[in-house]
Amino acid sequence: MKIRYYGITDKGNFRSHNEDSFYANGDLICGLVHGELDGIRSIDTEVSPALFALADGLGGHEAGEIASRVALEKLAWMERAIQPIEELPASGWKNLFRKINQEVISYSQTIGKPRMGTTLVGCLLGRKKSWVFNIGDSRLYHLNKQGLHKITVDHSISEELGTSYGRNLLTSCIGGGTKDMEADLFDLTGKLHEGDRILLCSDGLSEVLTIDHMEQILKGHGSLKEQCLILSEEANLKLTRDNHTVVLIHIYG
Repeated sequence: MKIRYYGITDKGNFRSHNEDSFYANGDLICGLVHGELDGIRSIDTEVSPALFALADGLGGHEAGEIASRVALEKLAWMERAIQPIEELPASGWKNLFRKINQEVISYSQTIGKPRMGTTLVGCLLGRKKSWVFNIGDSRLYHLNKQGLHKITVDHSISEELGTSYGRNLLTSCIGGGTKDMEADLFDLTGKLHEGDRILLCSDGLSEVLTIDHMEQILKGHGSLKEQCLILSEEANLKLTRDNHTVVLIHIYG
């Protein structure tokens, strides 16, 4: 499976700093008012698996930008330590996320920020297995010939109640002053095909753009970089009140 990918993060209209971070197959972008990859990258997952993740530091919690960075640093370290990572079973992924949660909690206590926390969403694309994982309310979407579909399920009061109330009240996260962390895993093995796209985003994008609007942009013309920039610009035009991050992956062979 040959893929191209690009990512961008922006503080949005109203926040003074950016608590979002993202990891794209070895590159970690964090702590920036505005940050992006220096170009569109390509990789053949038949040769080496590719790991992508996005973390949104919890607004209203202290040091959210540190929590998102530390979570992705720990994930990147574990990717290097666990080889071959694409053969890790579901139970192993669950243990990996519990370990990351423990590491973030331990670090938060060390620096005197016990309530810092973050969401975590991402995917591993490999020759044998393709996994999607999620903790919190950041999202992963899959675009195929049938349209754009949300793969992840938000860990929020709003999702549990089926209402708009409690959209920002999370039921699971990394850190955040609690050890009650639940991670979802979704198996996409064999479900990704040439021409498909994967979109990872934080709620600064998904709260202001409808799925139809995102699908329209992803089906439009332009490169991955241009489409990421358009999504970010549209979020700002919709006056998003949060940071927003977009990672876009295109399967082309």
